[in-house]
Amino acid sequence: MKSKIKKILTKLTPWSIGEDFSSDNLKSKKEARFILKYKEKEIGVLEHKKEKWLFKYSEQYKKEQFIKPLIDFPIIEKNYEFEELPPFFAARIPNLNQPFHFKKLLKYNGDKNDLVSLLEIFGQKSINNPFELILS
Repeated sequence: MKSKIKKILTKLTPWSIGEDFSSDNLKSKKEARFILKYKEKEIGVLEHKKEKWLFKYSEQYKKEQFIKPLIDFPIIEKNYEFEELPPFFAARIPNLNQPFHFKKLLKYNGDKNDLVSLLEIFGQKSINNPFELILS
């Protein structure tokens, strides 16, 4: 039942290219660290380590709380750990069936099967939200 639901949801995601972005065929072996910002202020850090995704709020955000916590990460003191890229960040990856996006992927020598590579190329800005995701 769980796998059927997962297949349905995967087909409904706007950034899907007919592949399951949460499956084993779309992982990353690379380690990476991204800074999530809002209007030049650091909100938190997204890391990919040992095939896990980690998110935690920055000390600056914990002190100032200049905006409300993100819906997907409501507890600011918690260190979040995921096997799969959380939807908040996955939504930044566009549909690669669009020629413009596919050309951009090729231009930057990206790997369509590597989430870190896709976030590096497409994740910095999104029409979905006002945040910036910067590779550090």
